[in-house]
Amino acid sequence: MQNSCAGFDPDKLMFDMHVHSTYSSDSKTPIRSIVQSWERFGVLPLVCDHNTIAGSVKVYKEICSEDPGVPKILAEEILTSDGEIIGAFLSEEIPPYLSAEETMDSIRDQGAVAIVPHPFCSFRCSVIRASVLDRIVHRVDIIEGFNGRAVDERDNYSARRYAVLHNKPVSAGSDAHTPEELGLTYVAMQAFSSPSELIRAIRTAEIHFRRAFPTTHPVNRILPGNENPPGMAS
Repeated sequence: MQNSCAGFDPDKLMFDMHVHSTYSSDSKTPIRSIVQSWERFGVLPLVCDHNTIAGSVKVYKEICSEDPGVPKILAEEILTSDGEIIGAFLSEEIPPYLSAEETMDSIRDQGAVAIVPHPFCSFRCSVIRASVLDRIVHRVDIIEGFNGRAVDERDNYSARRYAVLHNKPVSAGSDAHTPEELGLTYVAMQAFSSPSELIRAIRTAEIHFRRAFPTTHPVNRILPGNENPPGMAS
């Protein structure tokens, strides 16, 4: 793999912790585009499609065939009855529409990592309810504090402030739904190979944050020809 990313530190792993493929009904980013972006820039994607791990299975099959040293990170952005939660390092898909507590149980049963994406986003209908987040925060591993698609930067600030209040590490992700957004936002962190190592490494990660151009947001709706059944856009 060639890396052409300016300022690349060979001792750090660059990780975009929120990416969608065409297995999300509101994304137009092909699997191959995600892999090619990793090949070109070296930013590892956390592919967490809506209510399916199929996209991450496909991406990591290709990435791990090129570099067997890369950890296989299957992930899913799960729409619970209370809002969205990301599970990372999953071994199997978690069904949508369970309660937040039931979803957290499923993530824990798999020894996976629980990430709350865009918890205070003001333009999405799928964010986790604040009262529910307060109820489960002790079980949350990571709060997304830098979301590249946040329309109002105050929403990201609220997420970071909440993370500090509850002593939770902060993640950063492009939330890419188009190829042009891939790798705009990522964390640079020590390499990891397990959920516990990820949680430990994220606490000292460097944040590289660039917001998506606002005109990318209209694609956040169901697109014809995508590979999974329609789900809620996020």
